[in-house]
Amino acid sequence: MLTEKDLIKQINEAGLANSSLCLHSAYRSFGALEEGPQTVINAFQKSGCTLVCPAFYYESQAFPVKQNYQNNGVDYQAVNEMRTVSFTGSIDQIEACMGVIPKQLLKQEGTLRTYHPSNSFAVLGPDAQALIADQSELNVYSIYKNIYQNPRPAYIVLAGVDFTSCTPIHFAEEVAGRRLFRRWAVSNGQVTETEEGSCSNGFEKLREQIQNIESVITLGNGEARIYEFHVFIDAVAKIIVENPDVTHCEDDNCIRCNDMALGGRVVEETLLT
Repeated sequence: MLTEKDLIKQINEAGLANSSLCLHSAYRSFGALEEGPQTVINAFQKSGCTLVCPAFYYESQAFPVKQNYQNNGVDYQAVNEMRTVSFTGSIDQIEACMGVIPKQLLKQEGTLRTYHPSNSFAVLGPDAQALIADQSELNVYSIYKNIYQNPRPAYIVLAGVDFTSCTPIHFAEEVAGRRLFRRWAVSNGQVTETEEGSCSNGFEKLREQIQNIESVITLGNGEARIYEFHVFIDAVAKIIVENPDVTHCEDDNCIRCNDMALGGRVVEETLLT
């Protein structure tokens, strides 16, 4: 059973200390830890890291209150119903698929959370306040933009998950010139327009093209893949520009993938045909 001290040692040996860390993880990959997921959070916090984890909540999604955008990755006429729950920022409003570490992070004193009703992020660490600056419902990946514009060390860590769980790839799509989709969600009882990413089911195909910038480290009792954030974003964006279909999933009829491969949302507001 690993202790907090053991994990801190691994973090330092991997060169991750005092960095902004975008963590995407399956808790089981860490193995048995002395205090469970809290051990992971404590170790990164005591290593001077600013921890960034997705804390998405899909049940806040709603039908649009105005005309849909063209090439927006959704045909609302084919959507029968939605379970629309108002997002309030409660620590219980997080999808189970986000994993136990983000859920535990939301409970941590000092954790900040962006207020996007469906795609929020939990952030803890010395740079947390700076990273949540400029957030809005229509600037969903503001945290990644702030990391990208900051020269300080930053890494993406994939522990027990693959690229289909790597949210920064959506930001790389923006850097590549794609326009993110628009959706609608309920926040504090009001329907608001939001910005969201595309289908991620095809993202693992990107890995073989950027393995030259990948490092494999020991984290807990398992292996994790790490990428320098700025290098990763630039490399993925370049691949997408050169081959827009590279992110497409296995479903040829996936409207999200098809529309994003064409560049994403068209600015003019028109009904989908």
